Amino acid sequence: MFRFFIYDYYIIPSSSMVPSLLIGDMPLVEKWTYGYSRHSIWFSPQLFSGRKFFKNNVKRGEVIVFKAPEDNDTNVIKRVIGLPGDKVSVKKGVIHVNGNPASLNFKNRFIYEDTNRRTFDELMVYEEKLPLSDTPIHTVAYYEPAANSAVNNFDEITVPEGYYFVMGDNRDFSKDSRCGLGMVPEENLMGRAIYTIYSIANGVKLWEFWLWFQNIRYRRILKKIV
Repeated sequence: MFRFFIYDYYIIPSSSMVPSLLIGDMPLVEKWTYGYSRHSIWFSPQLFSGRKFFKNNVKRGEVIVFKAPEDNDTNVIKRVIGLPGDKVSVKKGVIHVNGNPASLNFKNRFIYEDTNRRTFDELMVYEEKLPLSDTPIHTVAYYEPAANSAVNNFDEITVPEGYYFVMGDNRDFSKDSRCGLGMVPEENLMGRAIYTIYSIANGVKLWEFWLWFQNIRYRRILKKIV
């Protein structure tokens, strides 16, 4: 019951939220913040429809966990960019919300090994402050050869009522509201990610206990998610 209604945890399976969250991170998810829907309960039983309680508490810039709209089954984690009624566009990689641009400040470059795709990607890391948001500055990553791609340049669209526009922080390696995922119905929200409570590298599974100690990322444990 605690995991159903108060806090739950999940394992990050992909690199779409790098550098904020890495493959193998386990975020703690606060479930009561956004109220409850059938997706708050394991296996999403058809007990009721819509959201109950606190349903309008979502803020721009928060990291959320939700069920993928395409199957209402897969757990996904992304950052909220646009709320219902917002007008969102991207120009040369810079997010605009209701005509206001985000601020991007270059931080560094780093090589990230994606253990799922077995590749090494040189990413450009920026500190980003979303417009019309009181959430803290967070880090995002761009893959320089993709600067002119469609996902980094698109005209203004309006987020429909009852939906949210989301993006991954690894902007050029993320299936999100710009491509493939679509906008997220409010009913699909499961909660807000607040802390990384565990992190393990190199694709090690939780049951592979003999590999834990040499692969745990101790510095990421209890790290606040911003």
